[in-house]
Amino acid sequence: MYRLLFFLPLLAACSDQRDVRNFYFPVRELTDGLVYEYTNKGTLTDEPSDFWYFLGIDRDTALYLSSTHYADGMSPDQVVRERITNDGVQLEQLILYPRLVTGQPQRVDAQILYGRSFPFYTDDGRATGYRIAFIPPDNPDAVNYISLNRRFRGDTTLTVMGESRPALLFDLEGEVSQRDPTLGDISPTYTGYEIYAEGLGLVEYHRDLGAGGVMAGKLVRRIPMADYAGKFER
Repeated sequence: MYRLLFFLPLLAACSDQRDVRNFYFPVRELTDGLVYEYTNKGTLTDEPSDFWYFLGIDRDTALYLSSTHYADGMSPDQVVRERITNDGVQLEQLILYPRLVTGQPQRVDAQILYGRSFPFYTDDGRATGYRIAFIPPDNPDAVNYISLNRRFRGDTTLTVMGESRPALLFDLEGEVSQRDPTLGDISPTYTGYEIYAEGLGLVEYHRDLGAGGVMAGKLVRRIPMADYAGKFER
């Protein structure tokens, strides 16, 4: 009885936490897949838009979100698989396709060091994020690390695709580092923010990479994959 009374306040506190899962990507509505087009507001590329294909996968045992980034037409350069859990989003797989000096992409499977990337309960004030490691194919003696932490700042309202929506604002802190036994170690950091709108997911992002430039974009439309692929058919 004493132990039961001890846990009752804890259970009550958990039940009062704010649930913000509706601000993440609508995974169950994406089972046919949609391409999100983000207009480029950064300095890293001259491309006018950035394209991500999001596909929800509803299995008997779990719910997943597959995300594919296209850098050149229909050629993916990044594929992500996330598992949707009761309390947040867990990064389970990240595949990169960097191009070699020949111009050909090579598959690189990243190691997930930690991957609780998006929280469904924001009241605890903790930062959530991920950290990955991978060996660059053009430098097999080195190890690259990428980390990103999100910290909930507060509520906002944003006009997206002509419609005003409730949204959540997250501050970002991260690091892109390399451990090289010959050239030494470098660990540049970056900051920024992300905005997630109810019923849509990520609608705006901004990452200040310092001397490396700015990576930024805002959602301008969502289209079926067939419409996106049709742009490249001859």
